Amino acid sequence: MSRIKLYWVLQIFGWSAWLANEALYYADTYNWTLDWFLLADLNIFIAIILTHNFRKVIKKYDWIEISIERVIPRILLAVGSMSVFMALFNIPIDTYILREHEKADFWSFFFIFQYIFYWAKPLTIWTLFYYASHYFERKSEVEVDKIRLESSVKETESKVLRAQMNPHFMFNALNSIRALILEDPDKAQKAVTQLSNILRSYLLADRRRTVSLSEEMRTVDDYLALEKIRYEERLQIRKNIYPETLTVQVPPMLLQTLVENAIKHGVSKPVKGGFVSLESKVAGKNLLIIISNTGTLETTDSGGFGLENTAHRLELLFGLESKFSIFQASKDVVTAEIIIPIPQIEPEKDSPIMKITNLVKAVN
Repeated sequence: MSRIKLYWVLQIFGWSAWLANEALYYADTYNWTLDWFLLADLNIFIAIILTHNFRKVIKKYDWIEISIERVIPRILLAVGSMSVFMALFNIPIDTYILREHEKADFWSFFFIFQYIFYWAKPLTIWTLFYYASHYFERKSEVEVDKIRLESSVKETESKVLRAQMNPHFMFNALNSIRALILEDPDKAQKAVTQLSNILRSYLLADRRRTVSLSEEMRTVDDYLALEKIRYEERLQIRKNIYPETLTVQVPPMLLQTLVENAIKHGVSKPVKGGFVSLESKVAGKNLLIIISNTGTLETTDSGGFGLENTAHRLELLFGLESKFSIFQASKDVVTAEIIIPIPQIEPEKDSPIMKITNLVKAVN
């Protein structure tokens, strides 16, 4: 139901219920007559006209946005004016209808005030309901706008975090390729292809929130191959990637950044070089990625896109269930651990997997 239809339903039903109750009370007190219901119908019509025009005034002068200290006097004046109008309209009619039952002076100050107060009650209730509905509607709109703004900020921030690139790597990679051009042209050509793949991954990282682990590992392999050209035997690479983890979604360029950090601070400094180890496995409902390298833990800055951003990126994409930690695993080994929740997909009831599962349960 649209808001306009709901408004008119509430208007007609609310005033009809209020005045029907009053008409029944008067009919029971002063005997049943058609006049009571004719008067009630007329009052319903006038009350709807008055409150509907009052609504137009509220919307025209934007009373909803006015501070409560300024709007209360205006509401009291409007409700008072409508109550006086309804009282002055009803007093002559009640004087005529109740002429045989009441001998009181309906035009006395006491009766006029009583009539005004009588009509002020439903009109005040109507105003409170109207303002309450707008208040909760506006509060809901503010909350939605706030969520949209936070989502926009997070998305923008996430794009900025994953779109940065370490210029030092580019410089070193190009130098390594330049040295290979005369020495080993085929290897240089392959290195150019690998560097091209990495650049493509950087460009696509700004367009995608996540990539599969297998795609991320291809970028890491290209990166390690280029670094292997530079460090040769000083860089030892160990990998243990379980096949069931390759389809899990991870942030683009995340592992490459951590591997880059591991080489920069763990392999490049020692004279004898060191190792970089990558492992991925499923742990419960999570993907666990472990990256270890030679070195000691220290406060580092990897070109503005380092370790301090990793936990933030994970939280933006996967929420608080994701975790990132880096610690000194042993005297000469630093380990970084990443935990990413794996989305649980419920199989369809009629799917082959579900049928087999139900059959196994039935047999057991």
